[in-house]
Amino acid sequence: MTGSYHLKTGPYAACLNVAQAQSGAKLWYHCYVVNAYGHAWTYVRIAGTKTSGWMSNDNLANQNGPAFRC
Repeated sequence: MTGSYHLKTGPYAACLNVAQAQSGAKLWYHCYVVNAYGHAWTYVRIAGTKTSGWMSNDNLANQNGPAFRC
């Protein structure tokens, strides 16, 4: 991930922020959804923490492994 982005409480930009994931943070991907606007969002956890939330797939790069629908 490059850049700093907020994890959200839900898969929409208008949802409340949970925490900020800093540039270079390692994220664990759990699953993804496509919201009503057609945008893909992935439920992630910041590695080494219990902090988790939704992040737009537009902000994710260099993903490894299969993506599973929630």
